[in-house]
Amino acid sequence: MSGRTLLKFFPLAILFLFSNQLLANEHSVGEYTVHYNLLNSSFIQPKVATQYGIKRSKNIGLLNISVIKKSNTAEGTAVISNIFGHGASLAGQVKELAFKEIKESNAIYYIATFPISDRERLSFNLQVQPEKVGKLIPIKFKKQVFVD
Repeated sequence: MSGRTLLKFFPLAILFLFSNQLLANEHSVGEYTVHYNLLNSSFIQPKVATQYGIKRSKNIGLLNISVIKKSNTAEGTAVISNIFGHGASLAGQVKELAFKEIKESNAIYYIATFPISDRERLSFNLQVQPEKVGKLIPIKFKKQVFVD
């Protein structure tokens, strides 16, 4: 499915297509690619936030994960997954992440929200299990967040 098609049909996909250009990262293992990004929840449009039960606030970070399995199509296929993990500040304050699954037609996202402070540097340690079977894919990354 092309980006233009997603823009027409999926309100949350609009947010993540835009944010992916700014903050996206990916990690590939075998036939799977894990896409992840972090943004401030205040960037989400009010209607979309209400639709998915996301609290909009400059002090709330939103972590988005999607898992794509390589296929014959150019874009691949989104797959259900188990996502586990946490974030931590430099001071050692742990940010527990409870991921919520969102399905929009052929798209599947996992989102987690958590409190943030301006200029906070966070380290994330995630485990992703594509199709909820087999080995876990470790994802580790660091990001600095800003409160707008």
